[in-house]
Amino acid sequence: MHMRVERLSFARLPEEVRAALEERVGGGCRSVDMSTGESSGIAALLFLPDGSRVFVKGLPEGHERAGELEREARVSAFLPGFAPRLLWCLSAGGWRLLGFEGVTATPWADFTAGAGHLEPVAARLRELSTRPAPGIGLMTAWDRWGPYCDSGDELLLCGDRLLHADPVATNFLIDVAGDRAWLVDWAWAARGPGWVDAALWGFRLVLDGQQTPEQAQEWVSTIPAFARAPRRGVRVLTEAEARSWEDWKAYGVAGLDTTVEAARAWADFCART
Repeated sequence: MHMRVERLSFARLPEEVRAALEERVGGGCRSVDMSTGESSGIAALLFLPDGSRVFVKGLPEGHERAGELEREARVSAFLPGFAPRLLWCLSAGGWRLLGFEGVTATPWADFTAGAGHLEPVAARLRELSTRPAPGIGLMTAWDRWGPYCDSGDELLLCGDRLLHADPVATNFLIDVAGDRAWLVDWAWAARGPGWVDAALWGFRLVLDGQQTPEQAQEWVSTIPAFARAPRRGVRVLTEAEARSWEDWKAYGVAGLDTTVEAARAWADFCART
């Protein structure tokens, strides 16, 4: 797990980078900086003169998290239709940028109990849980959570499904009609059991939606892959996720109190069920 990246506004990008961008998308674009996302040095929505939109994200080349950007570029061709399409990749002025189709949607999903966004999000996670992972060398669930598990638990986190692995509320955009969800930011795409994203979503329902673990359990259980998941596997994963956040807090990262509390509450609940 990596922590937040310092964010630049679009206007502060080096002139050479902005010139290369203008050559790619045309001049006269209006830009709006995005406030969400923790893995990009730049994140902006560009409004092109022809009325189309492009979402641009990027990092300085050589950044410690540059591998995540390249992973997202590699996996893009294999993603489902509810992931915005990658339009282009660009290297200029010491930066690596990705341009995605800009979608018309709400800022992000509402995960609170009773919210109308929960079913569109659950529908996407049901679809994703059945999608095979492409053979492009993605990290595995064990690569991600193994350091916080017992060595004998590896088989519980083995699988061949495509994982998003970061189902936070800000990564789900709901279209203006309110009945379709887009899933964005595939920087942590991985391979593993199909129930993993649902188990992580439970934690996020507690954290982002302030739901009780019991309420979260009702929603994640609507995803068949989770309902059929081995309980021991769910316990191992949710405990590893909680330990990872506790580790970062102990390391001295500020502002993690509520995250740690939610992850621990969800893990302890899963340990009892």
